[in-house]
Parts: sequence; C-alpha cells; structure tokens
Amino acid sequence: MAKKIGELKNNVDAIHFLNEAFKHCKAIAVDRDATEILDNTYFAKKLPDPGVITGTKSEASSKDFISAIAQHRFWAREKARQVPA
Repeated sequence: MAKKIGELKNNVDAIHFLNEAFKHCKAIAVDRDATEILDNTYFAKKLPDPGVITGTKSEASSKDFISAIAQHRFWAREKARQVPA
C-alpha cells in the first residue's frame, strides 16, 4: 500500500483531481495511511476543513464521508465572485 500512496502523492493527475474537487466544494476522504497525499495539494494549508475527511479505515470514517457527500457541496470554500452576473 505504501508504494501506491507514494506513487499517488507524486502523480500530477491525482493531485489535480483533488485540487479540482476541493475547488468545486466537494467532499474528499482519505484514510490515515494516505493523508500524506494531501500534502501536495494547494489546499493542504487550509486544513482542517469539514468537507475533507481524514482518519482510519473505520466505520466511523465511512459514516463521516457519507454524511459529507450527502451535503453535496461545502459552499464556505467558495470565494466571492469577482465579476457580478
């Protein structure tokens, strides 16, 4: 597992996917062993965030993620629009 995590944390497509998910206010979950993947994202310094679930592989973490995705988006992340429309 550690090898796969090492590959993902340096995979630009994986990091881009996480950054896009965060940018679009979506829920993100990583287990305890994979939290280092978040270190390479632009939002790493904005953690903790209620929509980014980190923790163990326990049922509690699964329930937290299910609860987070049920909210659909975490609008507090969205920046004020620059151009009114």
